[in-house]
Amino acid sequence: MVSTTPRAVTTKVEPRVIKRKYVTNLKELHSLAERNYAGVNRLLLTTEADSWRIQVGDTLDFELTYGLRAPYTTDVVVKQVSHSCDTHSRYHRLDFVVRLYHDVRMAEITSYQGAKRLTAIEPKRPAERGSVPDEKKQLGRLLAEWVALCIQQGRQVLSWQHGNELPQL
Repeated sequence: MVSTTPRAVTTKVEPRVIKRKYVTNLKELHSLAERNYAGVNRLLLTTEADSWRIQVGDTLDFELTYGLRAPYTTDVVVKQVSHSCDTHSRYHRLDFVVRLYHDVRMAEITSYQGAKRLTAIEPKRPAERGSVPDEKKQLGRLLAEWVALCIQQGRQVLSWQHGNELPQL
């Protein structure tokens, strides 16, 4: 005999996951930018040269070039250059632009690996490129680590021609 009474159907209710909106910690971001400004200034040459190299170890060279200069800002282009016997060619080379804000003594990466429209505090922009909301903070940390590496283990590669005086550092 078949029962005609309706059975109670149980449905599994999934808990709602509330996604919190990312909120930028401006104090942390500004503190990082101030530390980066001090660190990058230690790497800058005091000569009139527009370009110089910093060598870290035997296989890692960075070429630094002054970009745009204005009364309150200076851009420094940083490119990782290779040696003739480069063993790390399968990895991405670093290529970024650091903007120094002299009036507020802060530094930030304004272009990274060719991407110029980096995420700041605009919540809609990350979806455009597949980037993350805290991209500026991550790039600030990258800059801090790069500066620390260059200060601790780097040495400036001096180049001069015969007959010229040595550059003053």
